[in-house]
Amino acid sequence: MRRPALPLAALAALVLLGGCTIGGSEPDPAAPSTPAPTSAAPSASPSASASRSAAPDGPVALALGDSLAAGYQPGGSERRDTAYPALAAARVSQGGGELGVENLACSGETTGSLLDGGRCDYAEGSQLAAAEAFLRERGADVRMVTLDIGGNDLLRCAARLEVDAACAQEGVQTVEKNLPTILERLRSAAGPDVPVLVLGYYNPWLAASYLGTGEAQLAAAKTAYSDLDTAIEKATKAAGGRFVGLDAAFAFDDETPTTFNGREVPTNVAQVCTLTYICTAFDVHLTDEGAAVVGRVVAEAAEKAGVS
Repeated sequence: MRRPALPLAALAALVLLGGCTIGGSEPDPAAPSTPAPTSAAPSASPSASASRSAAPDGPVALALGDSLAAGYQPGGSERRDTAYPALAAARVSQGGGELGVENLACSGETTGSLLDGGRCDYAEGSQLAAAEAFLRERGADVRMVTLDIGGNDLLRCAARLEVDAACAQEGVQTVEKNLPTILERLRSAAGPDVPVLVLGYYNPWLAASYLGTGEAQLAAAKTAYSDLDTAIEKATKAAGGRFVGLDAAFAFDDETPTTFNGREVPTNVAQVCTLTYICTAFDVHLTDEGAAVVGRVVAEAAEKAGVS
């Protein structure tokens, strides 16, 4: 049976990985939410009321970012214990002692709200200020910092039936303006020896052909995605961080035919459909398999940076 076509207005939101859910089940990004930060060891279940003081003793990874780091799921729940930061820490732990996780991520966060607050409630006022406080308190225990941010800066560009290329460029320029400040402050708080790993974004728009609509937006989405990743990589390298691209994991350049759900599709489309909910729930967030893949990529980058 043919899958229902994804409304073009919804497909236009696909590039906004950091906090949008197609169908609108996630709260309005403009409105503050209850505290998103939770602290847990990789095997622990997250608690909505957990505070930063609950961070595990001993070596710890500091996870920052938007809904991808928070483990956002279709329907509005968050599963931080199986989000990619926890899975990456568990993989790194296999080479030595257990690595705990302090996850301060906020679903719907933008580069601006990460800097200034307003999306999630933090005692320090913003996610970045909370991260700086944690690094001051536990800096000797922190083995790495991970960050994914920038996808939601393009959210306003998807309000109409078409991707507004000029608006998308303005969103990228906002990332170019804010991300260096974010990374400079993180580097200053973490010190020169703590690896700061900054993720790029995958492009769910590749699923347009499978979904049967939105192909007309594919070129604009690819440009927006590429420009966003370029801006993130440039800022990361300038700040002495390590850029963690997801191109290989999502097989962006591989159009070799394969099969997904009984249909022949390019491998890159099958990967996007498998690693995210876009082809099953019209939701851009990571499936369990997707979180595991991103966790592996992050763990490999961490190991290359000397994290153990």
